[in-house]
Amino acid sequence: MKLRDFMQSPVYACSPGTTLSTAAREMETHNVGSLVVTDDAERIVGIVTDRDVALAVGHGHLPDTTVEQVMSAQVVTIPDDATLDDASAEMDSHAVRRLPVVDGDGKAIGIVSLDDLYSYLTQETITLAGAVRAQGSAHD
Repeated sequence: MKLRDFMQSPVYACSPGTTLSTAAREMETHNVGSLVVTDDAERIVGIVTDRDVALAVGHGHLPDTTVEQVMSAQVVTIPDDATLDDASAEMDSHAVRRLPVVDGDGKAIGIVSLDDLYSYLTQETITLAGAVRAQGSAHD
């Protein structure tokens, strides 16, 4: 399955100058655990997660601290024509939980999370187990 058929879209983004309090509210509003950080040309310059926000506050950063100060600037992305296997391999090799999905121009058009992959694989396993049980019942 291609990521463009699987990814969560739209991808929610903020600018590097967004405050932690605004980023946290955006994540809550959209029920997401991260925001892709983009520059004025919509190029990805980072990613900020709910964990980044929590750790920043825990270390004494104020709510008006900018996401640029706490974001991960090394963002692993994946093209929209990649497969779920490709996404799993990228997440594993780079030890990341979220992969922004980019179009041919490198702009974020979606995101895939480890939780998304886990849910999908769990559902596939349940479906497979049901098929195996049905096959076994047909031979009884």
